[in-house]
Amino acid sequence: MYKKIIEFWTSEREANGLVKPPPAFEEDVANYLSSLEGGSGNYATLRAAEAARVRRMIEELRLIRKAKICEALVSGGLNEELLMPTEGGAIPAKKDAPAAGASEPAKRILTRLLRDVPSFVGVDLKTYGPYKSEDVVLLPAQNAEALIKRGLATEIRKG
Repeated sequence: MYKKIIEFWTSEREANGLVKPPPAFEEDVANYLSSLEGGSGNYATLRAAEAARVRRMIEELRLIRKAKICEALVSGGLNEELLMPTEGGAIPAKKDAPAAGASEPAKRILTRLLRDVPSFVGVDLKTYGPYKSEDVVLLPAQNAEALIKRGLATEIRKG
């Protein structure tokens, strides 16, 4: 699994656009990290170090992909087939009414930050940031609107 992570991380870093993720990548990574937990002694120390390297690669991979998704959204060329399941929230909500019994996806706003913003927990209970001034990020609507009201961000509108 470590080799699979490195291959995907490398290809994403080198490609100009989004790279198609390996099947069940996120689930496989979560299982792999779980398998590295626990134990004692030198072997546990080595596994903990490997888990830390994997987490750093995954975080960098997430940031690279987030930037590419934002760029594709602004240019109007996002290929939804290249998204991982957890990145599906990056797609603007469809105008069609949701099917009966289906929950409507959370609204998100593409936002340009005007100042540095420390990390925070969003209304969806995910951690966002820290961000630097001029970063472009897709945030839950409630969080984006709060940043905009405080003068820390501005909404990006298409065309």
